[in-house]
Amino acid sequence: MFRASLATYLVILTALTAGSKKKGFDEDALNNELDRPIPVISQQGVAGEKGILPCDIQPRDSNDAVSMVLWFKEADGEPLYSYDARNRFGKAKLWSAPHFWGNRAIFRATSPAQLMVQDLRESDEGVYRCRVDFRNSPTRNLKVNFTVIVPPSKPIIYDAKRRDMSKLLEAYPEGADLTLVCEVHGGRPRPSVAWYLESQLIDASYEIRENHGTEGENSLLTINRVTIERLTRRHHHARLACKATNNALSLPPTTTVVIELNMKPLTVEIMNKGKIVSAGKKYEVECKSTGSRPPAVLSWWRGSKPLKKTAKIVQEGGTTISIVQWTPNADDEGKHLVCRAENPRLPEAGIEDRWKLEVHFTPIVTLRMGSSLNPEDIKEGDDVYFECNVRANPRSYRLAWFHEGDELHHNISGGVVLSDHSLVLQGITRDSGGKYTCLATNTEGKETSNVVNLRVMFAPICKHVLSSGPSRFQNATPPPFNVPEELHGALKDETIGLVCEVEASPTSVTFHWTFNSSGDLNDLSPSTYSADGTVSRLNYTPATDMDYGTLGCWAKNVVGQSKQPCFYQVVAAGRPYPVQNCTAFNLSGTTATAAALIRIACIEGFDGGLPQKFVAISGDQRWESASPHWEMELQKPSGTVSLYAVNAKGSSDPVVIDNVALKSIAWKNIAADTVSSVDMSPILIGLGGTATGLGLIVTGVLMALWRRHAATPAKPKPPQPTISTFAGKGDEEDGNPDLIPTSALANHLESSRSTDLFHEDHISWRVEKCHTTS
Repeated sequence: MFRASLATYLVILTALTAGSKKKGFDEDALNNELDRPIPVISQQGVAGEKGILPCDIQPRDSNDAVSMVLWFKEADGEPLYSYDARNRFGKAKLWSAPHFWGNRAIFRATSPAQLMVQDLRESDEGVYRCRVDFRNSPTRNLKVNFTVIVPPSKPIIYDAKRRDMSKLLEAYPEGADLTLVCEVHGGRPRPSVAWYLESQLIDASYEIRENHGTEGENSLLTINRVTIERLTRRHHHARLACKATNNALSLPPTTTVVIELNMKPLTVEIMNKGKIVSAGKKYEVECKSTGSRPPAVLSWWRGSKPLKKTAKIVQEGGTTISIVQWTPNADDEGKHLVCRAENPRLPEAGIEDRWKLEVHFTPIVTLRMGSSLNPEDIKEGDDVYFECNVRANPRSYRLAWFHEGDELHHNISGGVVLSDHSLVLQGITRDSGGKYTCLATNTEGKETSNVVNLRVMFAPICKHVLSSGPSRFQNATPPPFNVPEELHGALKDETIGLVCEVEASPTSVTFHWTFNSSGDLNDLSPSTYSADGTVSRLNYTPATDMDYGTLGCWAKNVVGQSKQPCFYQVVAAGRPYPVQNCTAFNLSGTTATAAALIRIACIEGFDGGLPQKFVAISGDQRWESASPHWEMELQKPSGTVSLYAVNAKGSSDPVVIDNVALKSIAWKNIAADTVSSVDMSPILIGLGGTATGLGLIVTGVLMALWRRHAATPAKPKPPQPTISTFAGKGDEEDGNPDLIPTSALANHLESSRSTDLFHEDHISWRVEKCHTTS
């Protein structure tokens, strides 16, 4: 390399010498040329960039041309670069000193001529001389004062916490202040550091500090600190650039950051608010919010409490929509339904929209007894009042009161006074006790209040009276007749159990029993009866005729004694007598094999001293009647029909009719105690029935007169026959010679007293057939 450079240099020197001789210049003339003033121009280049060294090679005469261009640095006599164009017919030769520019330099002979140096270095700075040799004209020299500018380093931007913003992605709250620091190292000449927001210069102030490196080296540090106060939405996504400038030849090193903001919601609105809602109905409510970044979080509140409902969220760009299904209730009236929009990164910047609710609801009704009353101390005759409190929207237009489900109406004479929201009961009775409610109605519907139970204390009253003794005839066919509770039949020396139950409030009661016979009222011994709560039981056994009369059951509690006792009339009684003179008539006229409509009429016998009923039985068919008259449809006309009289003491002997529906039979006359078959005309039947009826009436009147004479009860009852009326013993017959029963009646009474096999052993009835001829 050195040899090649030396050879090239010798060639250049030889060419210079030869050129001088050809032109007639000597060595002194060359030295004098260098001593003449040389024009100097200034030129700059940027380190690392391309530099240009200009040189004027344009000849003065048009017939002249450049033969050689040489470049020297300062006073160094050795050329650094050459352009050899002496060969007119060949291409110009270029040469660059390898130790200096090497292949970084190239000369362009265009107009203007320039020596271009690539990748400038600080060492390239200096004063260069360009020597131009022409073919005919004198040599021309030009000096270039070339300055190499060293650009500064790329700016580094830090935040207030000394964090490198190039490695940090952070959004700043809207309204906050943003402070950034830009630092630039090096640069010659010293750079200026400025801040630009988008393309607008916002800060050009900077300071220069000396920076001491870790290895002891010193460098210059240029700093510019900028603060943007109260960041607004226009700063979002704005470009903030720091530029370091120390020349106009190259672009200044620049570092740019993009401002990111967390922005609070701008708007929030509940859609379709203002309408009236009804309690218990489901509504879909929509809330919309805009302007938040990141998108707003919407929450629903009922007053100060969150609404625990799952909402549907829709996000479109910067808009957030929340849809919730919500069911208002009466407690929401006058409260606010709130939709709150919040940016989760700006917890203090939430906004909300409020909807004051107008809720229509069915009345809320509360019933209570008057505050001045003691519910545990209310007695018959007191005045009671109730208060019905109603809360409704819209206002209720009707208020109704109910007692045990029955509506009450204003009735001053009846002691029921309705006024506004109160109910007054004047002079209450025990029937006033029970459950009370009030009902209010408005346009949304109607609602019933709570139940208030009114407990009225009252003295004992008779609930009902029963005979508790077991009936010997409970399994009989037909069963005994149920008599009124106040009337009880008993034979002498027969014990009957009487149950006295009273109603009382309070229910803690005491009992005592009385007996009234012929106007004398006597107390019974407590040993004869028992008490259990509101029930007292008495076992009573009449021994003589004077033991038949009226028993009274009295009860007493803290309110007082019962005003009237429970009465029990004990009478002498037995089984009824069979029916008599029965007539059967086939209304359908059918044969014995088809269903027949039969009418049977009889005359009743003695009732045994107790109310009686009449029963007809045929197979599985049964008919009951208050009188001995039946109209029946027989499924088996050829069968038998049994007729009974029944009272509380049992059944009479049956009267049995066979083949009642034979086709040729139109009527039958059946005797009770004998079985006979006779032909009788309807006229004779009528006369016989009339005579029998008159006889029975006379007998009944005589028995009633005797009974009134024998025993007069405290509580008069309709005349009833006594046991003595039909006594079969001789002494009783002598005592009442006008009331001598027939032998059939006496025999029947005797069989009742001796407890016949039918009633004791529940055996089949004795069937007596009555035959008739067609």
